[in-house]
Amino acid sequence: MKINDMRFNFSKLKTPIQIYEMKSTTNNGIPTKPTPQLFYECFAHIESVTLRDYQTSVQTNTQHEIKVFIRDYPIDNKMQIKINNQMHNIKSIMPDYRNSNFTVIVAEAVSQ
Repeated sequence: MKINDMRFNFSKLKTPIQIYEMKSTTNNGIPTKPTPQLFYECFAHIESVTLRDYQTSVQTNTQHEIKVFIRDYPIDNKMQIKINNQMHNIKSIMPDYRNSNFTVIVAEAVSQ
């Protein structure tokens, strides 16, 4: 394997996403339900479960999870990601150890 095979292809970052922070406000001293407020917009690479791995993902209940690759930015798992008008809850955030300029986010679709 050549060293170039280990590098991330920057041209894969072509899906626009929005990251929302859940903020609660007060209305006359009464706290309101948290509402999503836009925190960050960027381009990302999205990976979902492949067809050959689908049966295994059903057994482990991960068939609705996606991996989102973004440039390194400080986010936390209390935020939500919007991709193609579909909201996803962030389950975990992992640094990409191959390339420290990226962050890998594991997210799951929010049922409507």
